[in-house]
Amino acid sequence: MPWRRILSARALENNNPLSVKIDDKIILITKVGDKIYGLDAVCTHARCILGQVDFNKKIVKCPCHNAVYDLETGSMIETPSVAPNFPKEKGGLKTFNVRIEGGWIEVEI
Repeated sequence: MPWRRILSARALENNNPLSVKIDDKIILITKVGDKIYGLDAVCTHARCILGQVDFNKKIVKCPCHNAVYDLETGSMIETPSVAPNFPKEKGGLKTFNVRIEGGWIEVEI
């Protein structure tokens, strides 16, 4: 799969998660320590854009219904508050390989 250059690496300097559109995908890019994570930025429950990152736990929370996802695996850790029986195994997010190359953030698509 090809790597796509998306942003300057400086965009991650303030530890702010970023949502970027690449083709038909919206991808959340965030940095925790020295590791950069990339995963679908759209919640599988209600299609809300993710962005509330807990850097200590390496998770991201949906602002709409508090579903929680693992940054590394994309697995749903906590179901949406309005749908406690939502199947976690069906609620995971796709993850993407992300790297910094020559001062640029690149995503493998």
